Amino acid sequence: MASSIDANKETDEQQAGDLFVDFAVDQIDRCRNGLTTITAASEAAAERIVSRHGQLLTAGDDSFTMEFVWAAGGIAFAKRWKPDLALNLQEDPSALNTAVPYYQTADYEGQMYSRDVNSNDVVLLGYENERLEQAHLEAYTNELLAANACVILFASEGIARDVQTRYGSRENLILITHNVPDGGIIDVPGWPSKICSGRSFIQRLNLWVFQTELIGAFLRRGKMPGILLSVTYESPQIHNLPLIHSYRFVPAFDVTPVKEGELGETYLNAIRQILTSIIPGQRQKFRQGAQWMAEAIENGHKVFALLIHGVNPVDLPGDPHLFTVYVEGDAMYPELGKVCAKDDVALFLGYNWYPPELVETVDAAEGKLILCITTVQNQPPRPVMYGSQGPLLHVNSLEQLPKRNSHIHIDEKWSEYDAVLKIPDYTVPAASSSRPVLNVLYWHFVADTVELLAKKKLS
Repeated sequence: MASSIDANKETDEQQAGDLFVDFAVDQIDRCRNGLTTITAASEAAAERIVSRHGQLLTAGDDSFTMEFVWAAGGIAFAKRWKPDLALNLQEDPSALNTAVPYYQTADYEGQMYSRDVNSNDVVLLGYENERLEQAHLEAYTNELLAANACVILFASEGIARDVQTRYGSRENLILITHNVPDGGIIDVPGWPSKICSGRSFIQRLNLWVFQTELIGAFLRRGKMPGILLSVTYESPQIHNLPLIHSYRFVPAFDVTPVKEGELGETYLNAIRQILTSIIPGQRQKFRQGAQWMAEAIENGHKVFALLIHGVNPVDLPGDPHLFTVYVEGDAMYPELGKVCAKDDVALFLGYNWYPPELVETVDAAEGKLILCITTVQNQPPRPVMYGSQGPLLHVNSLEQLPKRNSHIHIDEKWSEYDAVLKIPDYTVPAASSSRPVLNVLYWHFVADTVELLAKKKLS
């Protein structure tokens, strides 16, 4: 049946999704005010790693711990601490099948995880999901502090107070805090509960700013950190193995120190500029996409969210559970073909390439597609393969994409090869822009869709 939901024709009128963008920009400015604390934490971490040859580990829930592991511009030697993991190391890394992305192999599981921790190590501990934090934070903190590791806890101000009360002030317990409440943060009139997880954004923002300042702290100690090369340039990822197997700092560089706070400020400025540039000029496309999704839900059809780069809203407080979510959705085209039907909607928050197989899958099902990607002005030196998908196509402009009434194309605006931080004396940029930005775009679509549904119920 025809839906009675109407798109908002006023393209300059603020929508519910704009409130989440406003929240994100406000948190960027608040993070800037707390940059001194993040810089001090990075100095402590760098000193322990350099002087004691310690490991850099991440711990917590999956979304937090994977945030800059194998990300464009991430630090290659950051590993995930999983004390109960059964490791399965391959003896000869050179025997790996180069046709398979390295991060999908058994050897990756062994090389990128650690069961052990000691007093030389630095552990970044945090959670995007507050329910998992409540269930596991105390046990993890107990074990890590008992091992005398340096624990840098990313948490709310309330949790930080509780932790400090329990463990006291300790040299090896450092707190990086935020003031974002648990649960949803956007109140939509007519909807029974607040929506959109603010914690999921602020935790990853603080983590990336910490990483930028950690890079600076290494440079101030005459060390060039091993930066994980962008998968766009290095496909298959086998080319990055030396950064994982052989060394954590890149040798033979004349390292130029940077001032404290300089790299953190640069990153915050870049993310702020991206977020404030996405909606202007594209507001009506966002609104039309939300209308498609609201109509599909109202009429009993499905909305599929295909998400990459750590965006994982499954079971997060604040998610209204309106969409069928595929995490790392770019690898889910065959599965989507089995379930996508007429008038279903696929929301693809993608990378910097156009996925023809996804488009063909949705078109064959007579569904609708909201395709969000970043354009590329400098084409990669070779065709890109991602898992079983490829070669993947890059476009210089959204105007190059096929135009259909059932398609909406949105430019995500983040940097074309993802990383935004230029490190002195090093050619590969660092610090992913896609990961925090895609998080904001997801919640923007959620909020706009909920707002349309709520207005329909109120009318």
